[in-house]
Amino acid sequence: MQTSLSQEWYKFRHQKGPLMGILALLSLMFIMAISVPVTRTAIITGFKTPQWLLMIIVIIGANFMIMEDQHTTIRTLLYRHTYRWSIYLAKLLILTLYTGVLTTLSLLFIVLLKTTLASQLSWQSERLFSHLVVGMAGTCLVGILLLTIILLLSCLFPVNTVVICLGLILIFTGQGIASLTIGSSSPILVNILKWQPLNMLNLMAQLPDPSYQKDTYLSNSQLLAGIIGYSGFFLAIGYWRFKHKRV
Repeated sequence: MQTSLSQEWYKFRHQKGPLMGILALLSLMFIMAISVPVTRTAIITGFKTPQWLLMIIVIIGANFMIMEDQHTTIRTLLYRHTYRWSIYLAKLLILTLYTGVLTTLSLLFIVLLKTTLASQLSWQSERLFSHLVVGMAGTCLVGILLLTIILLLSCLFPVNTVVICLGLILIFTGQGIASLTIGSSSPILVNILKWQPLNMLNLMAQLPDPSYQKDTYLSNSQLLAGIIGYSGFFLAIGYWRFKHKRV
């Protein structure tokens, strides 16, 4: 496992994508911050950071997972390892670490932007800082769930443009589809549909704003349990597909 981690980390840090992703995220946050009034809501939502952050995770994750298929180096990698699970898990751990780094840098940059552009707003006012931190933590958890889905899709469709498009569709329409299907269903179906994986994406919005519970029909702890459960499920299915992959 340690060998796989070292190899995956070496490949990851020698790509241009991860650094470009960080620079793109910070640039987009800055543009949003100077384009809209810096209000309490804008700060809590991180100047639209969750959407940008998840988009970058999808792009970087898909490229990192599929690059070896495109360059046919996956054959050499698999032949040198007896246990494929170490390769798959190492890729997930590296991408999870990257997600954590993106989240932390985003949080620090939001604090800097708020201090510079809206110093009149107090961090203690209506628990502004705690709501921001909780919201970013929710984004990080949703990002990890999204990573397990991206890795699974990469094993099913080893074409990065396809995986990226599917990932972006999840980001921009997943929550809306979940709300639509739940809101238009009978009470019996609601009890089933509220546990769909798309509904778990609402955690990042519901943690700082409990009013979302009327749309998700789940508490914060239930959404968190759902994210953990689905992450494990997609991880297992993705590894099974990776294990039986023909190269």
